[in-house]
Amino acid sequence: MIYNRLIVFLTLLFFASCSSISSYKEINKEVLFEEKEIKEQSKFLVSSLAETSRKLHDIAWPIMKSNIDSCLNAKINAFGLMVSHIDDLPLSLSSSFYAASPKSIENDNFLFPMIVSVANNSPAHRSQVMEGDLIISINNSLASKGNYKTLLDDAAIKGILKISIKREQKEIMHNIKSEVICGYPVQAMISPIPNAYADGSKIYITIATFDFVKDDQELAFLIGHELAHNVYHYKGDPLYESAANPIPVEESPSLQKISDLLIFQTEEKEIEADLYGVGFAIKAGISQNKVANYFRRLSIYMPELMKDSFFRMHPGNARRVTEIEEKIKVLQNEQ
Repeated sequence: MIYNRLIVFLTLLFFASCSSISSYKEINKEVLFEEKEIKEQSKFLVSSLAETSRKLHDIAWPIMKSNIDSCLNAKINAFGLMVSHIDDLPLSLSSSFYAASPKSIENDNFLFPMIVSVANNSPAHRSQVMEGDLIISINNSLASKGNYKTLLDDAAIKGILKISIKREQKEIMHNIKSEVICGYPVQAMISPIPNAYADGSKIYITIATFDFVKDDQELAFLIGHELAHNVYHYKGDPLYESAANPIPVEESPSLQKISDLLIFQTEEKEIEADLYGVGFAIKAGISQNKVANYFRRLSIYMPELMKDSFFRMHPGNARRVTEIEEKIKVLQNEQ
C-alpha cells in the first residue's frame, strides 16, 4: 500500500515538474520577446528624435542666418552641424545610438562623435559633409566624448573648421568656413503636447507638434515666434551650435538667468512674438500664408482658445490670426 502511494506521488511529482519546466520556458520566451521589443522601441525613439532634429535644423538655419540684424548681441559663427556622442545618451539607450544616423553604420566606432544633422545650404552642406559621418579629429586634435564640444566651439570662434571624418571605412578631410547666424539652437523636446518654448538661449519644439502641424510654414512660424521671445523678452546668453542636442531624450527648457523670473508673459508679448515670428520666417524666404490654419486647428481641439480670457496669458486664437494676417499683408506690400 505504501509502495503504491509512493508510485502515485512520484508520478504526480514528475508531471508537475514537466509542467513547471514548460511554464518556465513560456515565461522566459515572453521575457525575450519583450526585451527584443524594448530594443526596437529604443531604436525607434532615437531615430525619431534624430529625424525631428534634422527637420528643425533645415528650417531653422535660414531663419537664424537671415535675421542676424535682430540678434546683434547674440551672433555666432556656425557651420551647420549637430553632433552627438554615444555617451550623451542614457545608458539604457546607448546600444541604439547609431539609429540616429540615416545610413547604416558599423557598431565598432564608439569612440567617435557622430554628425547627426547637416543643415541644408549651410557651409557643412556645401562642403559635402554627410549625416552619419564620424568625427575623427577637429582642427588637428583627436575628437572624443570629453572634448568634441570644446573643439567645435574653438573652431567657431576662429571661424574655420578643419574636420577629419570617417565614412564607410574611408577617412575624408573637410575645410569649412563658418557663417554668422543667431546663436539660439533649435532642438526637439519629448512631450505628448504640441507646443514650443524658449528659455533665453535655446528654442524647443515638442515632438508631438510634428503630428499636429500640416506644413513647414507652421514650424517656421513657431521657431520665429520663440526666436522673438529670446531676442526681445529674455536675457539669456547665445550658445554655439555644439550646444544643440540632436537626440534630446532627457532635456527640457531651463531658466538661464535669475532675472528671467521677473519677466512675465502677457498677451501683448505673445502678439509681439507672433508678428516678429512671421516677419522672421518671411525674411528667410519661408511663406506664412498658411500659418492661420495652425491656430484654427488648435481651436478644434480647444474651442475655449478662440477668444481672449482674463485667466490666460495667451491671446485668443481669433485675435492672433487677425493680427498675423494683417502683418503678412503689410510685409507683402513692402516687398
